[in-house]
Amino acid sequence: MTPRSIGRGRAATAGRWTATVLAVTAALPGTGAAALVLLPPPSWTAWQLGLLALEFSLVFAALAALGLLSSLVASGRVRRRAKARAGGRPSTGGAGAVWRRRLAAAAAAVNGAVLVAALVPPAAIWSTARAEGVPLDPGAYTAGLATGTDREPETRVYLRTGGSGVGASGPEELEVDVWEPRDRDGGAPPPIVVNVHGGADDLPQSLLPRWDTWLADSGHVVFDVDYRYFPDGGWSVPVSDVKCAIGWAREHAEEYGADPERVAVTGQSAGGLIALLAGYTSAEEIPPSCDVRGIGVDAVVAWYSVADGTADAPGVPWRLRHSPIREELDEDTVRMMGGTPDEVPGEYAMISPITHVSSDTPPTLLVMSGHDLFLDVEDNRRLAARLGAAGVEHRLLEIPWAEHMFDLNWGGLASQVTRPVLEDFLTEHLSV
Repeated sequence: MTPRSIGRGRAATAGRWTATVLAVTAALPGTGAAALVLLPPPSWTAWQLGLLALEFSLVFAALAALGLLSSLVASGRVRRRAKARAGGRPSTGGAGAVWRRRLAAAAAAVNGAVLVAALVPPAAIWSTARAEGVPLDPGAYTAGLATGTDREPETRVYLRTGGSGVGASGPEELEVDVWEPRDRDGGAPPPIVVNVHGGADDLPQSLLPRWDTWLADSGHVVFDVDYRYFPDGGWSVPVSDVKCAIGWAREHAEEYGADPERVAVTGQSAGGLIALLAGYTSAEEIPPSCDVRGIGVDAVVAWYSVADGTADAPGVPWRLRHSPIREELDEDTVRMMGGTPDEVPGEYAMISPITHVSSDTPPTLLVMSGHDLFLDVEDNRRLAARLGAAGVEHRLLEIPWAEHMFDLNWGGLASQVTRPVLEDFLTEHLSV
């Protein structure tokens, strides 16, 4: 054996070990991402990371594909097959080569599993898009998050609370962000969309402003409202605030060139629950928190929102049942409701939109994420069935393998599916 051939052998061995390290390294993030998506989250941070991992699963698919290719190189199969085709006898190497091939085989198995798992969500959503007749743009996949946009809204105060009543915590100013269309065609005044963010009491209105500007530029004047977030024993307070905001938007519509006779209310998560209750209940059932008229709406859109809070509601998903997050959510629910479902069943019935459905209920679009940590899809299916039985126009858009708050990802496939469905629904029910 010549020094040259020895050098080539050492270089080949080093190359295979490098490929092995690359294969193992590529398998690690995908394995971690799969665990975050599929297993009960141990914390809110873990859930948020799982949301991002699911929304950007194609990134992990690319890493897994690279790892799988590296595994084949590391195992030496490509070189051995080439020798076999040339009529030579492939070398098995020593003990180090055996361990390297075993490690490469394990990495290949993991990367293969991750590749399949990472491709399932986009494939499922792609199938839904085809069924809905919605074209998807792969180039928009990396368009970024919806937390930023190209301009600023006008911020107004729509309510100064007096600090009295159930659950009141003192005087407070509640604001609304007004988003106007960038360009107007000079035709009829655009309709109003009142949006209600989800989340917690420390989050601002216009939580995802890119959606606000998109709605505005699609031909609406958007009023994104803040509200008092479910005070202790005062679950109806935010609903009253949003009804006040709806009336305020109508009263100030002329200032923004909007049509006060065409109004939709939309909301995400807790905001979706508030939007449903604001649209489904009368002023006698839940009065507005200010002196306004015209709190009725022409359409309601609820994103991944609970419809039934009674004891007969579907159970929570498996991941939430085994997550410490559930205990925190249960405690928060009892706090805002003033008791458990057994203690105050009437309150849980009142907070359930499904119990308020009637033939007078406004047309409703329900957008439900199929891999939602907090809500079983059956919950929204039951509401859709109740709406259908009452003769109410409605749509239920189920997006498989989408997580709660998927609309955070502006360019995500789930968001791409939702946008044209939402636009068509608003056009149909807010047309002149």
